[in-house]
Amino acid sequence: MKRREINLFKQTVPSESVHEALNACYENIAFSTFPYLSYQLSRSAHTLDKYHSGNCIAMTTFLKRFLQSNNYKVRSFIVPASVPSIFRVEGTPDICHVSLLIPLTETSYYILDPAFYFLEPLYVDTLNPEPYRVDSMNIHKQVHEPLIGQYDGQRCVCYFEDIPTDRWSYEAYEVLDPDESIGIHFLTHKPDPFLCKTTMIDGVPYKDYHLKMEHGNLIFIQDHREVYRGPPAKMPEELQEVVEQHLFKYLRPMR
Repeated sequence: MKRREINLFKQTVPSESVHEALNACYENIAFSTFPYLSYQLSRSAHTLDKYHSGNCIAMTTFLKRFLQSNNYKVRSFIVPASVPSIFRVEGTPDICHVSLLIPLTETSYYILDPAFYFLEPLYVDTLNPEPYRVDSMNIHKQVHEPLIGQYDGQRCVCYFEDIPTDRWSYEAYEVLDPDESIGIHFLTHKPDPFLCKTTMIDGVPYKDYHLKMEHGNLIFIQDHREVYRGPPAKMPEELQEVVEQHLFKYLRPMR
């Protein structure tokens, strides 16, 4: 892994900029591995540009670009992370994930994790490492899942409030080659492509479409209900219309 230390600094980070970035991500960017596994793109910046989707690297890159825009000019850094065991793909290394670190002062920063659907930033104070509680959304169960984060002297360690023993952490250094050193492991050990598309409803992300391939069959989930399972070429016409009308930015034609 190519890495670089982050020297924290003071900058103005309006709360509306962070929430606007998260909302824009959940409304417009799909969590998907189709661009890598089916369309043979290797860089998350390209999956984001071409298909408005990608893995945790692409989603985090979207937030970084959004905050760097002329509206806010907020600097941030992509940092490596682990994941809780409930999300861990067998065979992947401990560091198998990324998130966004936003410096606030010389001793404090925010963590944003769009792949875990954070609803607010996680505040980390290296001089006053008290536990900090934030809300996240489990889009598969469509329930709120609060989590606790706390600085341990080197990194921010987290756990979901109802699973205190299943912990993961966010590092405080920048990863310079996330696709090569981190993203590749997830794609190697989870070779069947999937897509999760959310939209914002009443201030929270709602999973309206979930498509995944299993053993050559397409599983099509709409509004949390499986509506088709079978060969992509035999997908019903009404679902093909859904792909063409609502998912055209994220997928090539399925048949």
